[in-house]
Amino acid sequence: MDNVDMMAEQIADLIRQANAEETTPTECVQLLAQAVGLAVDPLHQLELVMLVADTAGRAAHDAADRALRGEGRPGGKAATWAEIGGAAALSKDTAFRQFHGGTALSWSPAARGVRQVARRPASGGNR
Repeated sequence: MDNVDMMAEQIADLIRQANAEETTPTECVQLLAQAVGLAVDPLHQLELVMLVADTAGRAAHDAADRALRGEGRPGGKAATWAEIGGAAALSKDTAFRQFHGGTALSWSPAARGVRQVARRPASGGNR
């Protein structure tokens, strides 16, 4: 068995572990990130990075849920939306809306550095 086959097998095993029912969302992110580091093909890396991004948003939602319940917090004190928003670099209102509106927390495209491209009419059109 050559190195490529061994790495493919390791990647498949990491993905299986990440998809296991008992794997926490944070552990899933870690396992998928390890798989990205092993992938050689840029398209496979892209696929895995997108899985990491999706899973990270879900893990952030899970962490916010645990913080709201006070799990792992000093004195078991429940976190406020202001604390959750601050930790996630989101406003408390955005964190609240995202938490109750879906299964993931994420930054806006602008906060991630995504720029909107203005479409310009094709040259040679009607003037």
